[in-house]
Amino acid sequence: MCQRLELFAEAIVAIDGSKLKAVNHRDRNFTSAKLERRMRDIESSITRYLEAMDTADRQVPAIAKVRTERLQDKIAALKEQMRGLKEIEVQLNAAPDKPVPLTDPDARSMKTRNGGSWVQRADCG
Repeated sequence: MCQRLELFAEAIVAIDGSKLKAVNHRDRNFTSAKLERRMRDIESSITRYLEAMDTADRQVPAIAKVRTERLQDKIAALKEQMRGLKEIEVQLNAAPDKPVPLTDPDARSMKTRNGGSWVQRADCG
């Protein structure tokens, strides 16, 4: 004989609090403070390279040319990084209350139990 207990109403809600290790690395997770710091570092590096190019201009022409070309390549790479950071800044301004993860949109920084370090986790629930 089977007895029906009627323990649940018509709607059933299930909550899963599983947390899985995310694919997103901490360096690919941006907050506004982290973005500002990285942009400031890039600007500082560009300034240093421009000063080094001024110094190279006063050296022997053959050496100066090689050094100047290398520095120009570095400056171009930094400007490309800065363009990428400007795109991330637009995303951050669209979602100012949370960090912008570049690899895994569900990734969040969470403290671990051992020692209070931070790890990227995907919240599945």
